[in-house]
Formats: sequence, structure tokens, C-alpha cells
Amino acid sequence: MKLKHTINFIKKHTVAVFVKVEKEQLKVCSFNEEYIKLFNSLVKDKYYNTSTPFAFAFASNTRVIYITYKEVKNYMYETWKNAGASLVKIMKDLHIDDIEVDMAELFAEIASEESYIQFCLGILLSSYSFDNYLGNKRLKEQSNIKNILLVSEHKKDTENAISKANQIASSIFWARDMVNEPSNVINSLTFVDRAKKQAESRKITTTVLTEKELKTLGMNGILGVNAGSKNPPRVFIAQYKKAKAKKHILLVGKGITFDTGGMVLKPSTSMLGMKDDMAGAAAVCGALFLISDMNLEANVTVICPLTDNKTGSAAINPGDILKMYNGVTVEVVNTDAEGRLILADALAYGIKKYNPDFVIDIATLTGACSIALGKHASGLLSNDEALSAALKEAGNDTYERVWELPMFDEYKEDIRSDIADIKNSGGRYAGVITAAQFLSYFTEGARWAHLDIAGTDMSDVNVKYISKGATGVGVYLLAKTVEKLVDIDKF
Repeated sequence: MKLKHTINFIKKHTVAVFVKVEKEQLKVCSFNEEYIKLFNSLVKDKYYNTSTPFAFAFASNTRVIYITYKEVKNYMYETWKNAGASLVKIMKDLHIDDIEVDMAELFAEIASEESYIQFCLGILLSSYSFDNYLGNKRLKEQSNIKNILLVSEHKKDTENAISKANQIASSIFWARDMVNEPSNVINSLTFVDRAKKQAESRKITTTVLTEKELKTLGMNGILGVNAGSKNPPRVFIAQYKKAKAKKHILLVGKGITFDTGGMVLKPSTSMLGMKDDMAGAAAVCGALFLISDMNLEANVTVICPLTDNKTGSAAINPGDILKMYNGVTVEVVNTDAEGRLILADALAYGIKKYNPDFVIDIATLTGACSIALGKHASGLLSNDEALSAALKEAGNDTYERVWELPMFDEYKEDIRSDIADIKNSGGRYAGVITAAQFLSYFTEGARWAHLDIAGTDMSDVNVKYISKGATGVGVYLLAKTVEKLVDIDKF
């Protein structure tokens, strides 16, 4: 699909006109008298009211579709993203290949550059589909939108909005693709290959730690989780640097390419879909690519610990003890609480080596988070109020909202071990919090935040601009957070 600008109507295609619903009133967003007259006749004849998603009529041999949009209270950017998504949904439903969008009056309604970008982003995100493995017959059944033309005299503004929306969408699509790929395609090695290719195309420097180097460094959390796998572990590191940057942000993403639960084996119903357990790693890489495309004035380092969690003959067992990179000893009471083991080594290593100003990790870490917050918010836990504030603001701007949970010291008692410094699971209570408290032993001295995306990384249905499957959550959120953290005075 191509999203493009044009100054004049071609009128060989269907024309889309947006209709604003506000306080049970309808406002057609067009200066075209014929389109306004047509719309009024639809309302008069009761074909259109405030609850009608769309309707169409014909004007001078051109089909005109009127598309409703409503304000999302307190989230203006989401209003416009949803409007763009509505356009694409209707095109899919009506099998429309090409459309021209009347932007003249709508441009005035949009009012700001950022809102215009969000409108374009809603269009682009809604066009996503993961069809790499569909046969020709199934591909023919897919929607085939070719061109969406934004008709506006504001050439520079429109082309700028399209360009910036494309930057955001392409990085989100990369992350979605990585998570949607099956685990027989994406493993520790192929993840590195794909991430390196994207990074190097942007002149982002990369480093890969091999199994031998991990042993030398004493990263036994990663090595322990990997012990049952035929695929070797890797730690992928990518660095984006700006000469005048005053802030250095470390982003760490969990990269479990498939999670069986290890020796504490998951039931079959829970194991299906565990290819998504590397969504955190995909998110931090996608965010870094977007940060580079946005040319942000920050130094950003990404670390992705990568392995799967399998049940091979050498796999770690419940009761085993691991000595981590920073010297903390961990009793493994649950091999299905493996994500925090690989994150712990990566966090401790990254903080010691790079001495960042801020640290954010992101992971599909606990089923407890999806139970607590569902599909509409990611869990946030942090030791720094300013960093939490930046993430919350960015979450509201991107509609990748976060909800903060407490980090009271008392929760550390739940992960105290009798035979090691700590254990890797605190049991059934406060699972999101005790997982974060576990990570806190590896982030001492750093301004740190933890994001649990276990409920938000996948969607069971097509809704608005989210397709069924991977959502790409975290990409836009982290890039926007870094943009805010660049504000030295505020943070």
C-alpha cells in the first residue's frame, strides 16, 4: 500500500470525506458543496446518524464515502490514529483498492503537526499483515489496497506527516514481523542476523557476545537458561551515538525465542504462542532503529540476551544455584521464571560497562501482569520518579499506556532464599512486583524502570490499527521516552 500526497482530485477513485461526531451533532469535513449537499440528503433520508460508521453516495460518477470519527477523551492523538484506521478498515470491508481523501476541512480539524502524523500512522499501521507463509490462494483472499491519496493544498505539511509516520510504522512492522515469525525461523542466531542487517543499514555499531565470551564474563543466568538448548546463546549489543548527546540510555529486551518452561514444563495450552517471548528484544531493537531514523540527540545502547528455554538433558533443574554476572547467587526454584535470569545478567553487564544515565528493560516477563492489567496497559515498576514520569507521558502520547505498581522493600522478602542470596520466583502472590524486585538486585545504583508487556505484546483480534498477532508494543513507547529524556532540564 502507498500513502501519498496530491494537490488536486483525480476523481477516478472513490473519495473519502470524514464526518466529526461531537455532542450528538454531525459535521461533514469538506468544503465541496456537492459533497456537503449529498451528505445532508443522507442525513435527511435517515441513512446517516451519529452512530453510523460510514455511508456512501455518488457524485458526478464518483463514489463518496462518509466516514465517522469521534474524539477519544483525553487522548487527542489517538483520535486521529483511529480516524486513519477507520479509513483502512472500510476500504478492506468494501474491497476498495484506491481512494482519495478530502483533507481540506479535515486539515483544519487536525490542527497540529503531531496529530497529522498520527492520522497517517493510523492508516499505515492498519495496513499491516503477516502473510509470509500464505499460499497463492489465501493471498488472493487478502485485502489489496494499492493507493491512498491525501488531497491537500498543504503539500509540505502532508508530505512531512507521511514521511514521519512511515518512519514509525516501519520500525513497528519490523518488531511485529520478528515476533510473528515461528521459532523454527527466529532463534538466537537468526535474530542477530536480522537485527544486525537493520542496524548496519543505519550505521549503528553492533557487537555480539558468543557462548565462549559469556562463559568468560560469568553470565551464568543466560548460560543456565540455555543449557537445555541445541541453539547457542547470544547477546546482541547495538549502539547509536551522537557527538553532542548529553544523555546515555540503556535499553534491555528479553529475548527468549521460545519458552517451553524448561524442566518445569508448561501445559500444552500455555506453550502455544511462546514464540512471542522475545517481544522485548524485538521492541528495543525496533525502538533503536526508530531513534536513529528520528535523529534524536541521545546516546542509546541496546542489549538483547538471546536463547530459548528447552528441556534438553543438560537443562537446569529446580533447586539448582547459579552465580550471576554481578556475583549474586540465585536459587532456581522455577525454570519457567527464566526471563529474569537472562535479563539480570544483561542489566548488570550493561550498567557496569556503559554507566548509562537511565536504564529501561522490557519483557514479556509474567503471566501475572496479563492477569492484573489485561490487554490495555503494560506494567511499570521503577526506582526513579522522573523516569516513570517520562514513560507515562510517552505512553499517553503513543497510546501504549503504562500503569505503575509499587516497589515496596517488603516484597523482597518473598524472593529471599535459604540457600542462596535470592530465588528466582516469589510464588503466586504479587508476581509482577516480585519479578521486578528480583531485577532490582542487578540494577543497583542505576535510574531504572522495568516494563512488563506480557499482556500487551499480542492481540487475539483485529482491532483499530492493531492486527491479530504481534502488536509491536514498546517500539514507539521507548523511542518517545528517549525523546523526552533528552530534555535535560525536565529529567
